[in-house]
Amino acid sequence: MTHAIVIGGSMAGLLTARVLTDHFDQVTVVERDHYPENADVRNGVPQARHVHALLARGQEIMEQLFPGLDNDFAAAGLLSYEWGSDSLYLTAGGWLKRCNTGIITRLGSRAAIDHIVHRRLISDYKVTFLEDHQVDGLVTTPDKTRVIGVQVTQRGGSRTQQTLNADLIIDATGRGSKAGEWLTGMGYTAPEETVVNSYVGYATRWYEKPDDPSIDWKVLFILARPPQLKRGAAIFEVEDNKWIATLAGVNKDYPPLDEAGWLEFSKGLPTLAFYEAIKNAKPISDISGYQRTSNHWRHYEKLSRFPDGLMIVGDAVCAFNPIYGQGMTVAALDALLLDKTLKANAVSTSGLSLKFQRELGASLKTVWLMATGEDLRYPETEGFKPDTMTRFMQKYMDQVAKLLPKDEAMTLAFIDVSNFRKPPTSLFSPRIVAKVIAEALKGGETLTGGKELAPAPALSH
Repeated sequence: MTHAIVIGGSMAGLLTARVLTDHFDQVTVVERDHYPENADVRNGVPQARHVHALLARGQEIMEQLFPGLDNDFAAAGLLSYEWGSDSLYLTAGGWLKRCNTGIITRLGSRAAIDHIVHRRLISDYKVTFLEDHQVDGLVTTPDKTRVIGVQVTQRGGSRTQQTLNADLIIDATGRGSKAGEWLTGMGYTAPEETVVNSYVGYATRWYEKPDDPSIDWKVLFILARPPQLKRGAAIFEVEDNKWIATLAGVNKDYPPLDEAGWLEFSKGLPTLAFYEAIKNAKPISDISGYQRTSNHWRHYEKLSRFPDGLMIVGDAVCAFNPIYGQGMTVAALDALLLDKTLKANAVSTSGLSLKFQRELGASLKTVWLMATGEDLRYPETEGFKPDTMTRFMQKYMDQVAKLLPKDEAMTLAFIDVSNFRKPPTSLFSPRIVAKVIAEALKGGETLTGGKELAPAPALSH
């Protein structure tokens, strides 16, 4: 009987476990926490209180892995959300043009999304969850060329330790992964690490959604605009008629966690739309902060030696600034790549683990450039300095932003790329390049501070 172990049961771990059920007789997920009975926040997902975006490509993959999942989302009260028509979205160039795009995803809290996926995994697939256990180390063959198991300890109580043997171990433990330490303890080289940190901090409060017929949107999104404007915000309508409202600041311009400071901070946004929305809304939670937001890439793909029987996915390899909402979708893409790798190779294949890490590394390059390219706009961001190509991309996207308030086709192209439905290269089609050049020749100003360029737009049909 073949056996695979997933270390870590957050979204990357859950989706990985689902893929593994197609390739192994037994799948075990080792999770430090205890899963709540309901859609409640758990310690292992520290950002669960904050806004989360499920991008279109991510939801498409999740539906592929769990047929009928969208029906489960709907039954749990997650809202249907059309990107473009159901949002007020302020970019550097002004308010995004509101129009029907046909790109529809679900809006919900992270706790609800995790809970639904977890329940589907338990009910429909042969997965064992070893909760309240931590992995202390790896078990290897005598020559340390293959990982063949893990040592686990029950947390609390007797702290009983046991060894679990497996044909494949996947590390999906996120930013706190100890895989690098385990590798060096086995005589391997630790991976190089690249960090780009713009020191984003955000703070979130939950509200009852106001009974206000003038609110015709489900998402309010306000982008920061470097280098002048370092503040952004979002309000997402989620299940049970609730709002999740998040304020964010870059380069350590962190939003306060007290009510008076929270409201005052919101007045420093490029529009008062956020402040006007929440000033009279009924709060139903305290204000929660989060500041662990650096882009962090552990370059396992560059290693010349790597043990078989071990693979690393999700934030344990590459964690992005969560302000861009890419995490769940990248986890889903990692799961698809794992599935493709296992379909094409026997798990016993020598060198398979390193091959997977190299293919994963190649797949991450575009997402990394999208996230860090924005963060590197800020003068106090730490990390490598933007090169000529990065600066060109920044200037090009500035011109794209100017077109978004008035060009429906450009809006659709932007939303397609933001949702991973199309690659960023699609923004360089001849038709779009021609529009960008024409806009650049006109000149004009982007949003630089103080006030919004125009009143928030109504939906155009």
